[in-house]
Amino acid sequence: MLIRTRMGVSVDGFIATPDGVPVFVAMPGFVPHESYGWPEFDEQIDAVVLGRFALDAGLAANEWPWPGKQIFVLTSRPIPPDVPADVVVADPRPRGLLEQLRGAGLTRDAFLLGGRSTLDAFLELGAIDRLELLELPILLGDGVPFSLYGSPQRRLELEEHHAFPDGTIRHAYRVAA
Repeated sequence: MLIRTRMGVSVDGFIATPDGVPVFVAMPGFVPHESYGWPEFDEQIDAVVLGRFALDAGLAANEWPWPGKQIFVLTSRPIPPDVPADVVVADPRPRGLLEQLRGAGLTRDAFLLGGRSTLDAFLELGAIDRLELLELPILLGDGVPFSLYGSPQRRLELEEHHAFPDGTIRHAYRVAA
């Protein structure tokens, strides 16, 4: 099992608009779970690690976005009582969640879908095996940056890349030790 993250980033380095809307949404023609190889990606994962914000967005969607996936939620706040049965309220500490995830007996990979704090915590633990960035051909000018000022430098090793017809480029990196 690998722990993978996959996120969109604008050419100028933002993962979301200033009000927190993911950069994918700004792309004309983007269809969640269909565009940019998402069906193939979804076939490779058994579990999704969410922060509370992503869980709330999933619960508000017309359809549950992760059917058939085991969901681990990293949060210190209580979750609503109407969550699907496959949602596990994880240890609120990133290290504890990592231990739960590794002990879950997954046969395929885990997708880390948390926000900035979840991503930073897993990077700090050295727990991200594969970092996939979808570089979207858009300049936001402002928003939530991929790396926060003062973040430690990390070396990435390119494993593969793919260009899509709309100019989006998927870069897949291994996070170097």
